[in-house]
Amino acid sequence: MKKYLIFFVIVFFISILLTIINDLTIDIVSGKRINGIIIGTDEVDYAKHADVIIFLSYNPKTRFLDIISIPRDTRVTIKGLAIRRINQLYAYTYKNTKSHKEAANSVRDKIQEILGVEIPYYAQIDYDGFRNFIDVIGGLRIKVNYPMDYDDNWGKLHIHFSTGVHFLNGQKALEYIRYRKGDRGDLDRILRQQSFVREIMNRMKNPSVIIGFPKIAKILYRNIHTNISIWDILTVVYELKDFKLSNIRLQSLAGYPSRGSWVPSFSSIQKSVDLVMTGSVGNIKKLHTYSDVVVEIFNASGKSKRASMMRRALLKENFDVIKIGNFSRDSRYEKTVVIDRMGQLKKAQNVAAAIGAKEVITKVDESRGVDVTVIIGRDWQGLKNNIWNDR
Repeated sequence: MKKYLIFFVIVFFISILLTIINDLTIDIVSGKRINGIIIGTDEVDYAKHADVIIFLSYNPKTRFLDIISIPRDTRVTIKGLAIRRINQLYAYTYKNTKSHKEAANSVRDKIQEILGVEIPYYAQIDYDGFRNFIDVIGGLRIKVNYPMDYDDNWGKLHIHFSTGVHFLNGQKALEYIRYRKGDRGDLDRILRQQSFVREIMNRMKNPSVIIGFPKIAKILYRNIHTNISIWDILTVVYELKDFKLSNIRLQSLAGYPSRGSWVPSFSSIQKSVDLVMTGSVGNIKKLHTYSDVVVEIFNASGKSKRASMMRRALLKENFDVIKIGNFSRDSRYEKTVVIDRMGQLKKAQNVAAAIGAKEVITKVDESRGVDVTVIIGRDWQGLKNNIWNDR
């Protein structure tokens, strides 16, 4: 153990000395906002597609991380090409250039166009790299709220998870993140991705991971294509040491489904980007009520009267609940989701804490006239007991 600590101290001080030639480290030290994308690629029919795309924006001054999930079927237009979805762009560029760098840059350029922000950094990882990375950090502990069963003999993909807490090695983690049977669009998958990111960040704070950085560096060097240096990655790992998971805001790309693709809504995307870059959304009218937090509740659990019972519990906590009802006919959510509607994450986190929910996302929509939306899922029994015991 002592020799590992000595090695880490040496590497840390070397990384400090190298800050003059490593851009990301300089950005962290100087407090400059850092934008980047992570691209997870599959390989189907000998083509590499962008299966997972995540935009990240980190503010070192406030130690706050914004994450926007980009659906892989986001509609794009490429002049002169018959490409209609962003996941096809990586495959096309890689096929023609045989370069992960060029393929990643093509996706990055399109995301910059959609979001309207500069994205200096990228990292691409394939299935093998993903499995190896999860294994080298010691695996992850994930709670599965509903049975996950899927068999694709042609694609050699077999996924079977029962409900409960599972310890996932690299292969099982890949199965978990790839599961999509029964998903409504990309929502369920995005929620899994976002929960997964939180678990990885929580794991990266473990001292054993920091001490074992030489192994992680080896995996990254072999399996990840990125324009971030190993020294910069070490700085990021050290930065995460005392990072608070409550300082993560999760969003998905604003838009709507149409003909099997996700159509970006650029006016709503601009609000999301404003929130990321400035911490607030301009031109939103402040709600005037007797309570500081206005809530609406929708029941998607399949169990009657859950919304009215939760309303009584939240009223006792001095939240103003102005609307309750069923989410939609025959609609079921597996997880209870708390949604920040006004770009004020803390309010949504307070509601989530009051009911014991884990999933908190931001989806700005001031037209709803509330600060927070709660959608009760099938995991309602896992929420705080006092909600359902109050008659």
